[in-house]
Amino acid sequence: MSEFGAFLEKNKVAWNQRTEIHVDSDFYDVAGFKAGRSSLKGVELSLLGDVSSKSVLHLQCHFGQDTLSLARMGADTTGVDFSENAIEYARVLSREIGVDARFVLSDVLALNLGETFDVVFASYGVIGWIPDLQKWVDTAALHLAAGGELVLVEFHPLLWLLDDPTRADYFFSTQPDIETENGTYTDGGADTAITTCWWNHPLSALFRCLKKAGLELLSFEEFDHSPWGLAGMVEREKGQFVLASRADQRLPHCYAIKARKTAAPPSPASG
Repeated sequence: MSEFGAFLEKNKVAWNQRTEIHVDSDFYDVAGFKAGRSSLKGVELSLLGDVSSKSVLHLQCHFGQDTLSLARMGADTTGVDFSENAIEYARVLSREIGVDARFVLSDVLALNLGETFDVVFASYGVIGWIPDLQKWVDTAALHLAAGGELVLVEFHPLLWLLDDPTRADYFFSTQPDIETENGTYTDGGADTAITTCWWNHPLSALFRCLKKAGLELLSFEEFDHSPWGLAGMVEREKGQFVLASRADQRLPHCYAIKARKTAAPPSPASG
């Protein structure tokens, strides 16, 4: 991953900056979360089903709200993120609400916990930070027990082009889309310049990666809205946000997959 090292380091810096802003934002509503609000949305809840007594590995967990929401539902949860600030605050949040979860500081592409889980989960804005999609899927497969399931809920790769046709190609390029903006996708941080590097991954690439990793696709669904109200979106119905510039069209905003491990996991990459 040496060719991507400088880009990934920029992203690590960015997510440390973002965490500082996000924990105080209305968008993440930490006070409401501490009072008992779940951060999980209906799409992932329906795919996850009953997680009580299941082991769940949450990839790119940010500062842990989804990980802890799953723990509140009875799961034995482990959250992983490469941001020191995010993992530090996730551990603080876990102690403050009295909910046990394990949080691991690691680049997901270098992750090898030496154990397997019933479920590997990731959601909303995860694989775009990853230059090697096959390695990401292989990491998920490596940590799944036989018959275990990967649940991925993600923003649709067409969404960014629908929002801004100049931003990136639909198909993957080794050269990421690099942006510097003041603030982040939440409220707050307007005085903070943050640089991010993003790789778009078409759906066809994801399906190929799943098959190569020995994961059988159980379900795939696209959604004409986002459950998160990001910049440039309006609320069409309660809890359903769409691009304001395309509000009169039904266009893909998110997708969700569930895949089951049917083959032996790939061997960890050397080096």
